[in-house]
Amino acid sequence: MNSPLADTQSQNRTASQPAASQSNCYIATPPMNEVMFDQLEYLLAHSAERAKLGKQCTPECMDCGRLQQVKNWLLMPFHSAMHPPVQ
Repeated sequence: MNSPLADTQSQNRTASQPAASQSNCYIATPPMNEVMFDQLEYLLAHSAERAKLGKQCTPECMDCGRLQQVKNWLLMPFHSAMHPPVQ
């Protein structure tokens, strides 16, 4: 006699693994640091290309906004160390 719980447990064990017949369709997730550096490289290339052409993006440019956000996050520890917290 098969228990529904036993069937569910056996399905859960294999749900996160690619099926043998579908193994050629499985793409492994790249390491997060590679993804982050690729995104940063893309944003910097966008900015450099616009500067090379001597053109400014519109204030609504999503890529320029994302690059400014990243710059702010990366520089945040330096701003905090230079200025005491505001109370």
